[in-house]
Amino acid sequence: MFLIYPRREKKKVSLKGAVQISCNSFFVYREDETGKTFLRAPKDKKSHKYVLKRMVKLNPEISSLLGRYKIKPSVDTKTLQELTGGHMNETCKIALGVYSILSESVKDGLEMSVIKEASMLHDLGKVLIPSKILNKPAKLNVKEREIMNIHSVLGYELLKTQKISEKTLELIKYHHQNMKHSGYPDLDENNLPSAIGVQIVSIADKYSALREARVYRRKLSRVEALLILYREVREGKILPEVYNALVKYAEKFDK
Repeated sequence: MFLIYPRREKKKVSLKGAVQISCNSFFVYREDETGKTFLRAPKDKKSHKYVLKRMVKLNPEISSLLGRYKIKPSVDTKTLQELTGGHMNETCKIALGVYSILSESVKDGLEMSVIKEASMLHDLGKVLIPSKILNKPAKLNVKEREIMNIHSVLGYELLKTQKISEKTLELIKYHHQNMKHSGYPDLDENNLPSAIGVQIVSIADKYSALREARVYRRKLSRVEALLILYREVREGKILPEVYNALVKYAEKFDK
């Protein structure tokens, strides 16, 4: 005689946000049934994979978007560790630095908490991008670039079912846009994000990326990175006020 035990249900957990503690990133999770909130460090692969897989399952648009490029939904926790332990964490520090230097009139009531959360979560969609594209040691071809460019929308779709504010979601979705509206994805004229918010997260993301060594190039110096971004100021893509705030931040904190 065999006894059949009831299958143990996993607790339903949602992602509420992200925080920095002593220069380390932590995801803030919430147990849906009890409302209890708890933190998980990037090394906790099991928790992250479970929640991310659930996020994919909750939003059919994610599988539909990946299906257009014949990509099987798969969560890469190694990429998540690398992002939270490096780029997303650094982007957050830079974004908050730029935000603190800007005048109140330029910030126009934009909340620091929105900048903090958006900059910490901006690249979450990359956990669904194939590693062979993320880590390609050469220039991406047209199709690969198309796939890479959907990471911001994937991040938005992943987080849309979670306890994340709409203002934060908009900055995540449009962090590759600019003042000329020539970035990606195309802007929804009926629901425009905070222009200054996009500028802050975008410039922090770009500066952080330029200051890191990538598989396809060396780490750039502070001056080299700032010169590249200055070209975008001259092209009208970056506001001079935001760029000047970045320069002041870099001169003080990025020796």
